[in-house]
This record gives sequence, C-alpha cells and structure tokens, in this order.
Amino acid sequence: MTRDALDRALGITDALIKALIQRGFDVEVDGERSATTLKYIETGTTLEFALTEYIRRTRHEITPAEERARKRYWERSRWDNSVSFPHVPMYDYTPTGSLTIQIGRWPSRNWKDTPKTQLEKRLGEVVGGIVALAHETHAKELEEARRKEAHRRAVERYEFLTKRREDEVERFKEVEARATDWERAMRLRAFADAVEAQAKLAGELSPEYVEWLAWTRAKADWLDPLILVSDPILDAPEPKRPGYW
Repeated sequence: MTRDALDRALGITDALIKALIQRGFDVEVDGERSATTLKYIETGTTLEFALTEYIRRTRHEITPAEERARKRYWERSRWDNSVSFPHVPMYDYTPTGSLTIQIGRWPSRNWKDTPKTQLEKRLGEVVGGIVALAHETHAKELEEARRKEAHRRAVERYEFLTKRREDEVERFKEVEARATDWERAMRLRAFADAVEAQAKLAGELSPEYVEWLAWTRAKADWLDPLILVSDPILDAPEPKRPGYW
C-alpha cells in the first residue's frame, strides 16, 4: 500500500468494518501473521480480510545516469576491487491508486475499483457478498468435516478388518502347526512301536534298544502339543560361544 492511497484505504476499511459489525461480525487482528480476520458470529466462520493496491510493474529502462555509473565502475574496477557494481532495478513499480478488497481463501471473493465506480460506493454490495461468502464457507467446512469423519470411520473399519484377518491367519497357523506337531508325535510313537515289535520278534530287544525306545517316546511326548512336558536339552537356552580373553 503506497502512502498516497493509505488515507483512502483506511477510510474504506473503517466504514466496511463498522457495517460488518452491525451484520454480526467480529474483527480480529493477528499480529504474528500480520493478518486480519472477520469472524461471523452466527456460524463461527472466519474469513481473511485484505485491502491491497494494484502496483503496475514495467520493465526498467536504464537511465543515462545509471549508464554513466556502470561505466565508472568498469573503469575503476580495473585497479580498485573494493568498488561495488551499481544497482540497477530490473523493473519499475508505479502506484495506481486502484484498490481491491480480498475476502477468504477457498472459496474467496474480491471487489475492485472500476473505471466507473470506486469501492466507497459499493460497500453495501461488498457487505452482502461477505455475508453470503461466510455462509458458503460454513457449508464447505461442514461438508469437509463430514468427509473427514467418513474417511476416519472408513480407515478405522479397514484397520479393524485388517487386524481381525491378521489375527485369524495367525490363529490358523498356530493350530495348523500344533496339528502338524501332533501328527509328527504320533508318527514317532508308531515308529517306536514298529521298531519294538520287530526287535521282539528277532529277539534283539537289548538294553540299548530299550533306552533308545524310551528316548524316542520322550521326544514324541515333548513334540505332542497335548502333553505338557519339557525337554532338558532342547528347551534349554542355546550355549554361548566363549569370547577371547
């Protein structure tokens, strides 16, 4: 905002704020963000407010004085490296005095000076538009909140179903593993029984065979998930390799 447009901008802002307060708005200034917001008390909706001036930007044409400064730099820099290159702007900025009222972000509205009508004469239109924008923004916020809640519930249900499926798979793997261990235990017992029967027929049931059969059946019991028994060797912690000292 340029100095020449400042008084006019302050007058427009003062008149607009007074009219908006009568229509149920509060005005809040956020110093940290350098932002002004309008809060519509009826819905609790807040809208950002800004009043800006259009500044025309044109390509800068180097002036004779700037050209001479550049020439002096090139001549002097040959023997004096402390000199600075003269600053020449790329663009020129020209105030126009044309003001724009900007309200909201998404959705948003703006009102500008026109060649026929300045903003001072359109404040009634601006106030009505701001009220309508507050209702539109509130409706959009409600829809966004509804969409987020629906998404949250969908994610929650997805996570629940995924967790339930994972738990079911783990339970099935566990029971399948237990059934496999039971089958292995039964096979070991059947094998031990067959070996014992053959040894008896052959008259070779020596003490070593008897010890081996007891060992095999103990391992079958250890493997059987229906029998709670531990193995002094296989259930013991693995031995640690000694370190060098």
